Amino acid sequence: MNNYETAVEALNTLYAKGYTTDFSLLQEADCIYCNNSNHSLNADEFIIDEVHRFEGNTDPGDELVVYAISSLKYNIKGTLLNAYGIYADSHNSKIIEKLKYHYEPKLKPIKRSDELLSLSREHHHALLLCWKIKTGLKKNIEVSRIYNYVLWFSEKYLLPHFILEEKYVFPLLNNTNSKKALEQHQQLKNFIQNDKQDNEKLLQFQELLNEHIHFEERILFNEVQKSEGIEHLQLIKQLQSNERFCDNETDPFWK
Repeated sequence: MNNYETAVEALNTLYAKGYTTDFSLLQEADCIYCNNSNHSLNADEFIIDEVHRFEGNTDPGDELVVYAISSLKYNIKGTLLNAYGIYADSHNSKIIEKLKYHYEPKLKPIKRSDELLSLSREHHHALLLCWKIKTGLKKNIEVSRIYNYVLWFSEKYLLPHFILEEKYVFPLLNNTNSKKALEQHQQLKNFIQNDKQDNEKLLQFQELLNEHIHFEERILFNEVQKSEGIEHLQLIKQLQSNERFCDNETDPFWK
């Protein structure tokens, strides 16, 4: 049974358990790709230790599955994100089928505090954005189509998210980690504002966004939960709209 409320909560706990490598599926080579070392690995040599599915609070646009996988041969453990439901890719599913299943007792998940939970849930949608960018690039989708979606998502969800964090969360720490998060925000904003895009820039953007989400979930938010004055973050719940996430499927290039 799934004990995690969000995909980022699952990734955060799995990272603490040693699943520190970021994997993806490489369709053209029919294998597992290690994003940390840029190596292609044989899927037959991996086992699935845990599987966690998340349906979010909307239509199938935010359906994600998180796999915790490991390999004795390669002496490596990590996580693999994939979509399911209407966004599932049949070729990806065939690679997943090569993985063997091996379940172990699960540790109690690392719970996000109520004050930060809404922001953490928004990270779930941002992770799906990363997946959509990678999928679009793998399908050789026109850069302009991917960038148009990134621009819509950023203006609608990502930039307002940044504003809340910068105004209410980062000041609680005011240390090197909060400064690092602020610098990453600026780098991501610079990309969004630059309309001269290419495949490499889109790839860099999704890699930085993915890195930023993991940094906040695994390090920054854990520090914030222990800080004095965290109760003031209750204000975020009042400032955030009750509007549910509604995806833009005008041009669903990721399908």
